[in-house]
Amino acid sequence: MKNKLSNLKTKLLESEFYKRAPRPVKWVIGSLSNNLGLKMLSLLLAILLWNYVISSDQSITRPKTLFNLTGYVTGTSALNNNKLALAEDPSGALTGIAVTVQAPQANYSKVTSENVQVTLDLSNVRSAGTQRVPLRATSAYGRVQSISPESVSLTFESLDSRNVAVISTLTGDSDDYWYSVSRTNPSMLTVSGAASLVQSIASARVVADVSNMTSSSVSALPYVLLDSSEQVIAQDMLNCSTSSISVSVDVYPCRDIPVSTDPGNLVTGQPAPGYVLKSVTVQPETIQVAAEVELLDGLTELMIEPVSIEGASQSFSAKTSISQLSNFKSISSEQVYVNVNIAEETIDGYVDNVIILFSGKADNLMASYEPVGVYVSGPRSQVEQLQNDGISLTVDVTDREAGHYLIAPTFDAERYPDLTIQSESVSVTLTRVSSEDGTLED
Repeated sequence: MKNKLSNLKTKLLESEFYKRAPRPVKWVIGSLSNNLGLKMLSLLLAILLWNYVISSDQSITRPKTLFNLTGYVTGTSALNNNKLALAEDPSGALTGIAVTVQAPQANYSKVTSENVQVTLDLSNVRSAGTQRVPLRATSAYGRVQSISPESVSLTFESLDSRNVAVISTLTGDSDDYWYSVSRTNPSMLTVSGAASLVQSIASARVVADVSNMTSSSVSALPYVLLDSSEQVIAQDMLNCSTSSISVSVDVYPCRDIPVSTDPGNLVTGQPAPGYVLKSVTVQPETIQVAAEVELLDGLTELMIEPVSIEGASQSFSAKTSISQLSNFKSISSEQVYVNVNIAEETIDGYVDNVIILFSGKADNLMASYEPVGVYVSGPRSQVEQLQNDGISLTVDVTDREAGHYLIAPTFDAERYPDLTIQSESVSVTLTRVSSEDGTLED
């Protein structure tokens, strides 16, 4: 104990504080240190004075090491002025950094990760290629003694710049409304950075979400950069002329409106003589239209530019347009196909050139019949052809004996698919033939 007091006394008497103290203070310190009864009090005073000494003396320092610090990049503007750019993101190399600060005893506790800054200064890089760039650290409460790692390896390329087109798309659209991007501002972006990265950019895409949107709007939206395969390119190492795109979206109600089916609205003119318009249809039958709600409320059907059938003698299809498009904001199809069915006119006729054929007649019977006619209905050319060529009818007399009969004939329906044929019943007489001399029997 005595030795400790003696050492403290010695250090106190040799300290700068004692040397600079006024003579009365020196006398009090000397008296306290020589008086045995007051040595305990002098010990306490010495401790207090020593604490004061080490807290006020900047020459007394201690090292303090901070771990897991994160650095940040500086000097990018100077790097770009040198026509260079980073080809890779250095953030991965700027984590887990250890810095040792030699701090005065008074500031030791103040040295923290919040006030020790680690920087990667790129302003001194002068050439492209892979090279090591030193890390630097500063502290307001001491001198940086060491930093680990001392440098990081980075690759630099020539600085390049290009203009990129902005492509807008919509998501979340509804069947009840029509949406359209009327304007993007800007429509082109200027992107600069490492040459290999800049040259891989094909476009910039901005996506506007129109979910639950019922009126036109303008929004500032983020965008992504895409390569030719539509893969996203990170923007961390690029300088873009803007951070967002202003997108104007027009919104109008839309409805499915039927196309008029009235033949008088679909065709004009007359078919060739002997032909008639059988039917006319349109495809599509309905078209989605977007317009002001007042216009949609009064719209019951769409009109087309009529198709001419003047002199037509066969069916055909033709493409035509919807008329009166000026007030529509959008229409799903401006053109429709008109399917025109042209057929010969149907006539009725009488065929008197009729040949009767018998089936099932026994060998010992001979058949005779009264001439009959046939009524036909169908296309004019086929009716007239049948009148010229005649028709064969078949009378079935199977299992019939000699006698007089009124029998309904039949004909080959597959041969006349487009005709309606009605025949009179045939008056048939079956007469037995003598088996000996072939004469008729009474």
